[in-house]
Amino acid sequence: MALKHLKCDLSPELTTCLKLAENVRPDCCPIIKRIPYDAECFLSDIGKELKKLYERHARSFTKRKRIMELAVPLRPRCRYLPKCACPFKKTIEIVPADHPIHTRTDQLALPTVRRLLSRRADAIANGDMIGEGIINRLLRYSYMSLYSRLCNVQPLEKPKKKKKLTEKQMKMREMNIARLAKPRKPKAPPPLDRKKGQIDQRRLKKLSRPRVIMEDIKPEWEFTPGMRNYKASDRVKTLAEPVDRPNVHTNENPGKVSPNALKYKPSDRIKEMSQPLAKHEANLGPADLKDDPFSISPNALKYKITTRMKELAEPKEFENTHIRENPFAISPAALKAKASPRLIELAKPKGS
Repeated sequence: MALKHLKCDLSPELTTCLKLAENVRPDCCPIIKRIPYDAECFLSDIGKELKKLYERHARSFTKRKRIMELAVPLRPRCRYLPKCACPFKKTIEIVPADHPIHTRTDQLALPTVRRLLSRRADAIANGDMIGEGIINRLLRYSYMSLYSRLCNVQPLEKPKKKKKLTEKQMKMREMNIARLAKPRKPKAPPPLDRKKGQIDQRRLKKLSRPRVIMEDIKPEWEFTPGMRNYKASDRVKTLAEPVDRPNVHTNENPGKVSPNALKYKPSDRIKEMSQPLAKHEANLGPADLKDDPFSISPNALKYKITTRMKELAEPKEFENTHIRENPFAISPAALKAKASPRLIELAKPKGS
């Protein structure tokens, strides 16, 4: 199968599924070194592979006249119209292919989107075109980073203004609010299968049955013939022997002094620190008591007592208010008191 009149995809006359004529093509896009329209493919390997695909397609496809007629489109039009880049106001930014970011540290090192957006707003306000381009490139990397995609970070959009409701929509809204404001009526409980006061005998029998508790009964131990004829292997015997570990914590000769300790010579500082401290008599503890504990110190003999100490040394006299001078005296209030009928009744002896 010879490949003739094959349209090359690299031809400038062919755009995305649509061929533009010379009168339609804009003047801003001239064609230099036009590739011929009916040129054969300049790569022989691609031609061979395409030939194989055509042969495979011819063998696998059932050709029918009606199907082939229906396969021809009625209005062959392109879905997407090509647009020239000249009328666009914004410049086309060429981003160099940087080294791909794979590590977690590189992903986390990217600045956050919110910070970049605020800095881009400052750059636009100051008229810094170079800074804006750099921030745009960083924004693209930050949006496409792994953590931004996991968090579903979306570009910021201006909030849409809410449209005012029409009179008809307002009435419908008020009607819906009034309908929803009404309390719901509670559903009536379903009628019982039995009458009031009647007992369900089937349920009563079920509840009257005692609970069945399954006890875990272990089988009795038996001396089986296999145990009688069992012979332990060498490995089992070695595992059954106790492990003998040397006791490193006990010293056979505890009174032995090391040769380094015998040859040791203390320094002057150690000798100075080894001497006991001189203690004052007032700071002596119970273990450092004097031979005569009843001896009086000379300072105590020379001490002169003050008037305040004399005042504090005198015992205090407390008045005993609980004991009266004449315990048999009757108070005037008791003499003037009048007995109530209840007291007179209680004062009578029993049986009177």
